[in-house]
Amino acid sequence: MVSTPIILAVGALLVGAVADLLYRVGQTRGGIDAGVFVFWQSVVFSILIWVGALVTGQVDDIQVGTWLWGLPAGALAYVGLTLFVQSLRTGDASVNAPVFRLNFVITGAGAIILLNEPINTAKVIGTVLAVVSVISLVNLSALRRAGAARNSLLTVIIGSLFFGVVGVLAKHALNEGSAAIPLILTQTVAFQAAATAYVLVTRRWRPNSTTVRYAPGIAILQLIWSILLFQSLALGDASVSFPIVQLSFVLTAVLAVVLLGEAMTRAKAGGLALAVLAVGALALA
Repeated sequence: MVSTPIILAVGALLVGAVADLLYRVGQTRGGIDAGVFVFWQSVVFSILIWVGALVTGQVDDIQVGTWLWGLPAGALAYVGLTLFVQSLRTGDASVNAPVFRLNFVITGAGAIILLNEPINTAKVIGTVLAVVSVISLVNLSALRRAGAARNSLLTVIIGSLFFGVVGVLAKHALNEGSAAIPLILTQTVAFQAAATAYVLVTRRWRPNSTTVRYAPGIAILQLIWSILLFQSLALGDASVSFPIVQLSFVLTAVLAVVLLGEAMTRAKAGGLALAVLAVGALALA
């Protein structure tokens, strides 16, 4: 029988895949300034989560430790997500989404090494399959050539590194007794502060039509994704839940090929097949 953490993680996978696709759609249908887009997305996200928490009384559940780990996690999440959105200006969603979601390797390794989560054969096999699947999707030759393709890949790789640390910090906070919603609340404070600092420094805050059209919807999807992810992390191992959630790139890549006309190559097909096997292995861990 599939456990509750796995069900929650798969739910987050599905929601995250749609959100990633919409980021790419926004970039192709008018272009978006990543910093401005993420700012308005975070405004909607923050309002929804804080109003909901105030109504349900969950603001009172925020602990000192929740602030201690939630604030740096929020700041790192802002940097990682903004770099990912920026990379989609010139990069394919069917490539950059998998690279960004590779951040689960950092989270999984950190959870095992720093948080003493158990390691077993299924975890190892699932993680290896996931890494190989991502590598097969990436045009490694592009990294050796100057230009937009290289810059896009380097940008999303750096973003992935930042976001991977977020999972470790979040799991540690949950292990220390923080609840999922209060942890998300503290993260929004740092995230929103960083997003606001960007628009103040650059003096670019006015959203274009693409941002107005897509930012609110993505904010709602990201809110659902966050709640599902953190509830899954609270109940299960980060080295299992986080990799499953981040393998949302499988669905994103398929949708990008079907709906956006991105090319489907043998490498992509093979990579996606390996990713599906990885999800199966991790679900058994």
